[in-house]
Amino acid sequence: MKVLCFVLSLSIFITAQAKQPNILLIMADDLGAENLACYGNTIYQTPHLDRLAAEGARFENAFSTPVCTPTRAMILTGLYPNRTGFLERLDSPNDPEKKNRLPVHLKTFGQVFQEAGYKTAIAGKWHLGDFQTYPDQPASHGFDAHCLWVQYWDGKRPSRYYAPHVWENGKYKAYGKETFGPDLYADFLLDFIERNKESPFLAYFPMNLIHGPLINPPGLKELAESKYPPDLGTNERKAGHMVTYLDGIVGRMLAKLEELGVRDNTLVMFTGDNGTGGNLTSQLGDFHLRGGKRTMNEAGTRVPFIANWPEQIPAGKRTQFFTLMDVLPTMASIAGIHMNQQVDGMDLSHNFYGVPGKDRDFFNMAFEGDCY
Repeated sequence: MKVLCFVLSLSIFITAQAKQPNILLIMADDLGAENLACYGNTIYQTPHLDRLAAEGARFENAFSTPVCTPTRAMILTGLYPNRTGFLERLDSPNDPEKKNRLPVHLKTFGQVFQEAGYKTAIAGKWHLGDFQTYPDQPASHGFDAHCLWVQYWDGKRPSRYYAPHVWENGKYKAYGKETFGPDLYADFLLDFIERNKESPFLAYFPMNLIHGPLINPPGLKELAESKYPPDLGTNERKAGHMVTYLDGIVGRMLAKLEELGVRDNTLVMFTGDNGTGGNLTSQLGDFHLRGGKRTMNEAGTRVPFIANWPEQIPAGKRTQFFTLMDVLPTMASIAGIHMNQQVDGMDLSHNFYGVPGKDRDFFNMAFEGDCY
């Protein structure tokens, strides 16, 4: 019986490998695993992500770095932070001459998939270099289309939410207060997906939600507050609304994939860039967990990771160790793309399919080794 189960699992794995799927990769901002109901949160509403997890693989031990920029470089390149050159968040006051950027010689998954014939797009938050100083970003990193929040322009810091300023396909645009940034970025990617539904595509959505400032999004408030206890703090009330709105955007994107008839051949992955901010406390029944962003404990580094591909990825919990370094080689393996660059990440696609393979034993946050 064990042999038969293994053969059937291997058959599913080989069948999946024969296909070249579309890929939708979504990465939330400052969202630890404990913010989602499918990871135990008992007061925040995340129905779309809960369903995505229930019908796909939910990784219990997925880890990032504890802060923004290092993770964003890591997921794109499959390299440890010391090899990308980013050990801390990139911030204009700390880089007044704006000389830092993601090195062009480091190959990203945008380039890997672009070279393999995929159409590629990114929308949301870049945080890997200044657009005024380096206007070639992110086109030089392998993205055919982009719409990204401008963190600094002419020395000013525009809002990431209402009235966002963006770098859109090599042009600076300023939107009015009627525009909500996360919706703008979602619409950009939905349009990209619709225009490229006949081709294999990779759409990368590094969201701005739920990073501060904590705000009330333009909808889903009633759903968001439906399980709030009466004594819930102001910060947690706003954060919960942002979490539910984030979930609603994920739902919109899944609905578009269904509408276009490409859902069955689209691998959807959802994760976060680091743990929840320390000004927020999540409730998991009677257990209350304070966010640990910028710390090396689990609250700072444990993130959700959900992988869903209908009829290809068996539903269930995965307890194996997974890091965001592993996303690039794992995606490439699933798409049947040969990688010729050196990475620190591992191909852990067998964990997606639920078949035996070499697992990750550790994640070396000491960043040992030479820079590439």
